[in-house]
Amino acid sequence: MTGSAHFPDMTAPSHEHAPSAPNRARFIGFVHDEETAATLNAAFEPIFPHGSPFHVVPFRGGLSILSQMVTPEVVLIDISGEDQPLNAMADLAEAVEAGTTILLIGEARDLTFYRATVTGMGVKEYLSKPLTKAAITQYFLPHVTGNGVLDNMRRGGRLIAVTGVRGGVGTTTIATNLAWSIGHDKHRHVILLDTDLQAGTTGLALGVAPGHGLATALECPERIDTMLLERVSQPAGDRLHLLAAQQSLSGPLDYAPSAASVLTKVLGSRYNFVVVDAGARHLPFARDLLHLAHQRVIVLDPTILAIRNLERLSQLPAAPHQNPKPILVLNQAGRPFGMSQNFMEEKLGIKFDVVIPDLPRMITKADQYGDMAAGIRGQFRTGILRLGKLLGADMTVDEAEKVSVAA
Repeated sequence: MTGSAHFPDMTAPSHEHAPSAPNRARFIGFVHDEETAATLNAAFEPIFPHGSPFHVVPFRGGLSILSQMVTPEVVLIDISGEDQPLNAMADLAEAVEAGTTILLIGEARDLTFYRATVTGMGVKEYLSKPLTKAAITQYFLPHVTGNGVLDNMRRGGRLIAVTGVRGGVGTTTIATNLAWSIGHDKHRHVILLDTDLQAGTTGLALGVAPGHGLATALECPERIDTMLLERVSQPAGDRLHLLAAQQSLSGPLDYAPSAASVLTKVLGSRYNFVVVDAGARHLPFARDLLHLAHQRVIVLDPTILAIRNLERLSQLPAAPHQNPKPILVLNQAGRPFGMSQNFMEEKLGIKFDVVIPDLPRMITKADQYGDMAAGIRGQFRTGILRLGKLLGADMTVDEAEKVSVAA
């Protein structure tokens, strides 16, 4: 074996060369030590929230596992401990199938090794130890998601669309408290966008009167710019703004099809997070934002109607940059006469990402006294913080800075 081997067709998109076997997994990872595994798990949690996809084994152990399975589309492997790492990479090239994306971890920190593997051998990306969460997010996660949706997470400008499978499941409560928590607890600049221009209640929940001009801006998207949005949005906290309207119920709503795209681009340049209350009616404005979002959050309640409507909602088209896996929130879990969480998960064939119990007294009391439920210690706050973490709100400014690969 020599270090001159090259991974076949490694620089081409994996779907062009991937075998047609239906059981080909998307990703597998092999890590040399527990410390590296813990760092990777922290960075990968938004896309693998229910368990670690990493095997803690030496490099040769990883090769042995790969030899007994259909090669996943993306393989992350740790080459630490190998005396001849380039020869080891030649062995790996023989063990994986054509079209596989290889992400490599090692101990070498020199630019020569980076060029030899990434430029010379077709490895997609290489990171040297010790790893940082920011570097993993920037260089590895876009290749695993397949669409680069998480690449902008650390920089802000994330568009999060919160929608309900039907009215009354708590979509506005979840969206409002999520936006408040990201701004208040995580100190990120957030704007909450209410898509119901006639009957939206986000302003009421935040104790803020809706502004004027949003409906007009949606009629004439060429007028949308940063200065206009600053005039029509309302402050709802030190780092939280509200963009909402309260149009007449009898008047027409003229909405230009390109308005949502223009609006989100301007908002993304100003705010770290744009949280959209897309409601459950899915009017044209809300549907466009659901299509454009980086991440969808779908809120369900424990009913058979929620199960049926989730299947329909999942069929809505998504933009190429959107995370293909929506975050599922079961709200009002344990409600009297409601279905059990286990039954719903078995019926849907999924696990809920966030589960918030039925808390009618606490939610009602918070509304009556003008408090944010996410600010009250308890299970509701825990669920909202969990949701924020899945959306990347825990990342700090320091972690967001670009980390040099060849440092």
